Amino acid sequence: MNKKDKAGIQAFAQEGKQLSKIMELDYPEYEYWEIYEAVHDAGGKSALGVKRTIANRLVTLVDTGRKQEREEIIEEVEELVWHLYDSLKKSQQKLQAIRKALDK
Repeated sequence: MNKKDKAGIQAFAQEGKQLSKIMELDYPEYEYWEIYEAVHDAGGKSALGVKRTIANRLVTLVDTGRKQEREEIIEEVEELVWHLYDSLKKSQQKLQAIRKALDK
């Protein structure tokens, strides 16, 4: 996979596009796991993956009896929520730049 494709895949994932949709619509020449690796090797996370992780951690939090484990889960969820927030802000900035360019 070339660097340009990898960067494009990572950008789509950061914008919240599902990995399967990236594969089907944007990069059909790659297998799902190649796209998965491109996103996760760079430390990126898809918005859907983060959402699922948060949901799973909250379910685990309810079932966990140990205080230390609950605190660790809470910290992880907080980090994931901040990740989503930061991704949203970046997407909003990109949209503003696009709108500004279109208005010219």
